[in-house]
Amino acid sequence: MINQTPLQFLETAVRGLACSTIICVMVGLGGCGSEEEPAPVVKKKPKPAPVVQLPPEPTVTPVADLMAEFQIDPRISLPEDQAPDNDADRIAVLRFFDGFAKGDAGQLSGLLSGPDAALLQRMDESGSFQEATQGIMAINVQTGSASLGNCALALIMVDGEFEAQLWTYEVDGDPAADGARFDSVPASPDIVEHLSGDDWIAAWIAVMEGEWARATEPDEVIEIASTDLSDEEDSAGSSGNAPMGPGGGAPGRKRPSGPIVDPNPSGPGGPGGPIGR
Repeated sequence: MINQTPLQFLETAVRGLACSTIICVMVGLGGCGSEEEPAPVVKKKPKPAPVVQLPPEPTVTPVADLMAEFQIDPRISLPEDQAPDNDADRIAVLRFFDGFAKGDAGQLSGLLSGPDAALLQRMDESGSFQEATQGIMAINVQTGSASLGNCALALIMVDGEFEAQLWTYEVDGDPAADGARFDSVPASPDIVEHLSGDDWIAAWIAVMEGEWARATEPDEVIEIASTDLSDEEDSAGSSGNAPMGPGGGAPGRKRPSGPIVDPNPSGPGGPGGPIGR
């Protein structure tokens, strides 16, 4: 082994370090030709769902406010939970029964359909409408929808007695200017006795459907007795044109079964003859 001085050793070390550096650089340069690593994928945040703008709920004016606005008679009671769900129907119903409470035929005439309007006119001309309405003490109203359409039922207290009326109605214009039509629904005389529960309209319709069903039934089922018209040969006969008697008859003649009827009550078979005995 050749001994080296410290300087020689240092020189040798420097050369070795330089060679190592060159090799590392070459190795690094040799990797320059490789593909670059793909850039990290940045996920986009999902777009927020579009906000659906729902139409605003129709504004319903409290019954008390409408009564004050249209000066409805305070004897009329229309609870919020029994009132229509829109102002137009509420106004029409309130104005309609307000006409009864005040006995105002003019206010009602523009709201009634043909037959009811004609009846109101006759009652107004005779004065019976004013007589019928002057004793009204209270009008309790319920509204709802049924198979008949929109309905308004009024329980009217007149001189301490209760009367019930059911009307169907339709708003086809301005309810404050006679833009509605009311039609009366028939009722049995004792309809008030059948109104029970929370839904008087349903109770009324159930009663009337039963009445209508019974009205279509025949009053009495009549059974018609059938007559046997089969041919029967007479077991015995008489010659010529002798009158028919019990068990007898002309030869070859046939007669229906049943009682024998004398065709000539004044003849031999009359009251003095065999049949009349």
